[in-house]
Amino acid sequence: MPVTRSVTHFVALVSLAAGLAGCGEVVGEYPAAVRPAHTQSFPTEPASPLPAGVDAMTGLQQRPMRPPTLAAHPGLAPNETCTASSMADLGALAPNYGAGVGPAYLSGQDSWYASVVAEVTNLMVDSKYSGPLLVRPFQLGGNGKSTVTLADFPSPDPSTGLPVIKQEHGVAVVPALHTTGGGLYLGAVAPTSFWRAWYGLLSTDSPGCFGLQVDGDVFTEFILFVVNPGTSPGG
Repeated sequence: MPVTRSVTHFVALVSLAAGLAGCGEVVGEYPAAVRPAHTQSFPTEPASPLPAGVDAMTGLQQRPMRPPTLAAHPGLAPNETCTASSMADLGALAPNYGAGVGPAYLSGQDSWYASVVAEVTNLMVDSKYSGPLLVRPFQLGGNGKSTVTLADFPSPDPSTGLPVIKQEHGVAVVPALHTTGGGLYLGAVAPTSFWRAWYGLLSTDSPGCFGLQVDGDVFTEFILFVVNPGTSPGG
């Protein structure tokens, strides 16, 4: 069943993101693009606890990258090796959909295109998890040389480093540190009923199959997404 998508309301950066996203896309507006034909749930896997005496970011960076091996999908042609993570309904949140099984979800778009300079991206983190997160991109297949870029919105308020965004019900906007290799680190927060959300821009230098490895205190999650050639049908 398709996930019902709600609109996020941005106070500023609308014209900026519209120019970056291309094809007339505006921050908070999600075109009715065709979702990947083949989706799959990639279970969250257990990971060793962070070593004692080491700060969380360093400990998480020491974990190896281990992208999943894609199992054969009954609907895939022999030369098709990429499936996208299935979408989850995030309930009353805005945005209320995201790819992944949690506690982290990739939102902002339900399909991705290589010809777009940068597309609005939300990383949503379930309120049930308040610990640290390290998010690292990877490519599956291809030549292994394509890159995923996760960038912050330029902030009009240097004192906070955050874009000006209307606070959505149940969601707290948080900053992220950029790590070597193009990753993002979200520090631990005090337990709360609010979900965390990082708002930024995602781009790749080619179409293909890509993913995010999300490492937390005692788990590793994988979120896969397909970047299509050409432009968005909404453009």
